[in-house]
Formats: sequence, structure tokens, C-alpha cells
Amino acid sequence: MNIHRITYNPQKQSCSLYFIGCNFRCLCCYWKQIYPVRSKAPEATAQLLAGTSNRVYGKVDFRNLHFLHLEEVLGILRQVSPKNIYILSGDPRQNTEFTQLPKALYKEFGCTVRLLTNGYILPDLEGITHVSMSIKAIDDSLHIRYTGKSNKNSLENFRLIHKKGIELSTSSVYIPGLIEKKEIEDIAKFMANIDENIPYRVIGYMKVSGLEYKEPDYEEVREVASLANKYLKNITFSRPKGEDYTGIVDLFTNNLRV
Repeated sequence: MNIHRITYNPQKQSCSLYFIGCNFRCLCCYWKQIYPVRSKAPEATAQLLAGTSNRVYGKVDFRNLHFLHLEEVLGILRQVSPKNIYILSGDPRQNTEFTQLPKALYKEFGCTVRLLTNGYILPDLEGITHVSMSIKAIDDSLHIRYTGKSNKNSLENFRLIHKKGIELSTSSVYIPGLIEKKEIEDIAKFMANIDENIPYRVIGYMKVSGLEYKEPDYEEVREVASLANKYLKNITFSRPKGEDYTGIVDLFTNNLRV
């Protein structure tokens, strides 16, 4: 698997597993800001990162990365026996270990396992407590323009997760000039046709260097969220200001930041 970092929050007794690389190539991906490749990836790494644009990880030297196998992940987590585990960051391409990951985590620790995903590829859902899916766009042509992929898999998987009765929440990034108000409203309509009680968070776009899109202000994000609120009962909104690692301990890291 392309897990490159594991963090631990002692206060919440939670661990986060971070993937590098993604099966989407979103125009406004925040990770570009964090890892804005000094060298080409070796063949084995290139296979793991298939579909990922090098411009996303422009300061990463892939020759020095170590990706953890499933047994290595379990061994590291045994140090702290977490009660909550989050699987997040990039979404990998299909592979056997990723498919087995949630079930293995739950079997080993009996903990809550939460998956944060774009929904394009899902692991085996056994063992997963909660799925938080980011829906980028309903309009498929816009979705392809934004991510490089169709949204058909993601939307079908959204329906599948709900049908299986797994706790589900959703978020979308409002990007003036790209993912507009109408698109957020259409996402809310799609969700309401499945279940109007699914929680939905509207996130204001955070500026990525080199792109023309501007950050919306608080009132703009609030207004967009109010449009979604016409269709859904559980709406929140936010304007992120970057990551906060206060109190977070690295159990494993490739030290990608420069």
C-alpha cells in the first residue's frame, strides 16, 4: 500500500493512516500546497502512484520513500492500540492490501474505522464504521474536467454504502468560478433523493498557489450552504485554514515536508 505516514492523537486515542498519490487529479487539490518531484519515481513506486500527476508532489524524492505493508501497519499501531482509526488523504488504486485494510484493522483492534474517500474505489466495507465521501461534482463533464475521472463509480458507491447501512457523511468544496453554487445545490438534491438526513459539509476553497480561483469569504460559503439546506436536514459549512497537528505524534513518517 502507499501509506507513507501514521499519526497518533493521544487525547482521542486515534490514529490516522495517510496515503500518498491519488486516483483523481483534482485541479485545486490542497495537497499540492503541502507537497508542491525532485526525481522520477522508480518503477514499483510509479505503479502505486498510477494516475497521479507529478506536479502534485513536486518536492518529493520518491527514491527515499518507504511504503508500509499491511503487517507493518498493524505492528506500528499495536504500540498504541487505538480506539479510532482514520484512513485518509489520497485514494489509492485497487490493490489487495487496501481491500483488506478495514477488516484487518477492526479484527486486530476492535476499534472504529473511518474512511475518508472520493468513493471512486472502495475497499471491502467489512469493519468500516463510517464513510465520509467527498462529492466533487454531479455534472459528469465538470467532474472529468476537475478530477480527470467520471463520477459514475463514486455516485454508485455512495448509493451502495447507504444501502448497506454504514454511517455516511459527505462534503464538497465550493470553488467560485469552478464548482459553483448551482453545482453544490445539485449535489444536495442528489443526496436528498437518497436520504435527506445524510450530513453534508460545504467547505470553502482554500487558495492553492498558481491557480486563478479565489477563496470565498464567510458569507459566500454560508449562502451556498443555505442553498443545500433547502434539501438536506444536516448542513454545516467551514472555511479551512490548513492542517493543525497540535498534540499529534508521528508513529511513522517519510518526512515529506521540506
